[in-house]
Amino acid sequence: MKIPRIFYGWWVTIAASVGLSTSPGQFAFGALGLFMIPLTIEFDAPRAEVALASTFFTVALAITSPFIGKIADRYGSKQILIPSLFIFGILLASIAFIVTELWHLYITFILIGIFASGANGLPFMRIIGEWFNKRRGLALGIAMAGGGAGYMYVPPMLQFIIDNYSWRHGYYTLAAIVLFVSLPVSYFFLKNTPQEMKLNPDNDNINEKSENNSEPILRFKDVVRQKTFWLLYVIFAVLSFCLYGLLSNLVPMLIDRGMENSSAANVAAMLGLAILVSRALIGHFLDRFFAPRVAIVSILLSTIGVVMLAMGIVGTPAYLAALLIGLSIGTEFDLLAYLTTRYFGLSSFGMVYGLMFSAFLVGTSFGPPTFGASFDQYGSYINVLILCSILLIVSVGLFLMLPKYRYTAE
Repeated sequence: MKIPRIFYGWWVTIAASVGLSTSPGQFAFGALGLFMIPLTIEFDAPRAEVALASTFFTVALAITSPFIGKIADRYGSKQILIPSLFIFGILLASIAFIVTELWHLYITFILIGIFASGANGLPFMRIIGEWFNKRRGLALGIAMAGGGAGYMYVPPMLQFIIDNYSWRHGYYTLAAIVLFVSLPVSYFFLKNTPQEMKLNPDNDNINEKSENNSEPILRFKDVVRQKTFWLLYVIFAVLSFCLYGLLSNLVPMLIDRGMENSSAANVAAMLGLAILVSRALIGHFLDRFFAPRVAIVSILLSTIGVVMLAMGIVGTPAYLAALLIGLSIGTEFDLLAYLTTRYFGLSSFGMVYGLMFSAFLVGTSFGPPTFGASFDQYGSYINVLILCSILLIVSVGLFLMLPKYRYTAE
């Protein structure tokens, strides 16, 4: 019996998953929480000042992302992705051998936000959108699970390296993974469109134009005039403020409460595992149910996790809280890409996704330093955790206001 040939789009999805596991979101922003305590000691600075590096990164990323999207729309996602990955690896390594002052760290994170912005999710998501239509949610979920894998293996790996060697060795390790794993995988396996390999989206055996060829090209003013755009913008800004502010401070928060360094890192790894699993599952559900309803369920579960942390839990309950919180962190990027394609189409995906991603970056710009400032002022994170519990409930209400899709899979 002849074995059916695997649709190449799934190999593209796996390659994207590998690339997303090493993106600046995981290796620059997410990893900063693991470096938080050694960097405060190294530079004799409060946590809010160290966390400010993530703000400089996200502000730079917010400014450049819409332009990166337009370039990807015009020239192709891979053409912006490959040089961005190379630059990102070099900049990560430079932190280890150049940074001797805190402002050096700020400059490096700004440069990552500018010149490595093309290594973030945008080009990967655009490629997946080109390869899949009917199974787009599942494909996006599998690809984004790579981001969860990054959040899962990075904390224990980095904590071991930092504890046994130094924080500088940690950045050397991250740079090596980007340059010698992610970069070659992306170069050899990613293809911008199925047409490059004489295939159709979803491997359909029909001779018709791809979905985005019949869509109008949206301009900036066409997008920002839509109520749906601003609803989504506020939703993702709120979610990213709460969830990524927490993510970058989770390990030091648990260490402050008396947990061992390795145990706190393992809790962060549990959160990464939840992100990995939930992204694939959420992607499957997005193809079958109205996406805002899927989002509401995951956010409500994560709110329970945030409330648990606000109650001061440690030990085994902390693992459960991380599991619940990972459900929302595992949802937001799937939703960001999926809803962009369903409400605004693929023809202008890069530009619209870049604008949407800037909303995400607004939240991540203010989240980490707000968490750090709360600790510096009150000696704990409880007040900001209570605030985030309220904001997550508000985001649920905003999801209820979203209309039906404009572009469907049929």
